[in-house]
This record gives sequence, C-alpha cells and structure tokens, in this order.
Amino acid sequence: MLVQIAMGFLAALTFAYIFRVPPRQSVRCGFVGGLGWAVYLSGQGRFGEVGAVFLAATGVAVLSEVLARRHHEPVIVFLTPGIIPLVPGSKAYLTMLSFVQQDYTQGVVLLVTTVFLAGAIAAGIIITSSIFRNFSRTKHNRR
Repeated sequence: MLVQIAMGFLAALTFAYIFRVPPRQSVRCGFVGGLGWAVYLSGQGRFGEVGAVFLAATGVAVLSEVLARRHHEPVIVFLTPGIIPLVPGSKAYLTMLSFVQQDYTQGVVLLVTTVFLAGAIAAGIIITSSIFRNFSRTKHNRR
C-alpha cells in the first residue's frame, strides 16, 4: 500500500512538472495525489471502486481548496495534478481494446464502469467546489 501511495505522489509530482506548476508548490501537488490514492485504496473494499473514487476525488478537491487558500494560488494548481492518479485511463484503454477485439459484452461493461468512474471524479470535484464557493460567498456577505 505504501508503494502505491508513493506512486500516486510521484504521478502527481510528475504532472505538476508537466503542467508547469510553480516549483515551490510541486511537492504539495504530490501530497495531494498521494492522499487521493490513499483514500481510494482505503475505501475500495468498503465502498466499491466507484464510491472509493468519489471519496478520493472529494478528498483531493478539499485539500486543493485548502492549499489554494493557504498558499494564495488558484485551486487548479493543486487539483489538476492531484486528480491525475485517479483518472481511469487503463479502464478506457481496456474498453477500446475490447471493442477492437470485437468482445462487445466486455466492452460495454468496461465502458459503463469507465463512465461511472469519470462521473464520480467530476461529482467529487463539483460538489466540493460548490460547497467552498457557497461558504466563501457567505463569509464575504457578512462583512
């Protein structure tokens, strides 16, 4: 499990470099990716794959929002590299491979799974972003 979390950290750190995140924030992006992967691994047995991805995406989004406010950076700086380890790229590849090999039953099953995983990522980000945005508006309206 620790090796997998370290690989999540490394994946996020690498994408932070590719996306030209400011160097002083790159390690934080790695921590966001590592945390996301740790939440995914921890929740997989209890909530299933889609539920674990939703929880991990929510955790990544929350940590990204907190780090963005604390370090005066846009949320996207932490969110984009941090969410990369959760993207179901291998499932999408296997989906296309099944269709190319004319195994349509397996292809449809994988397609539905891939769409649900991508939707879980989007839902986790959108819900967290909405909550933080509403909290921020409420806080500013009180002044």
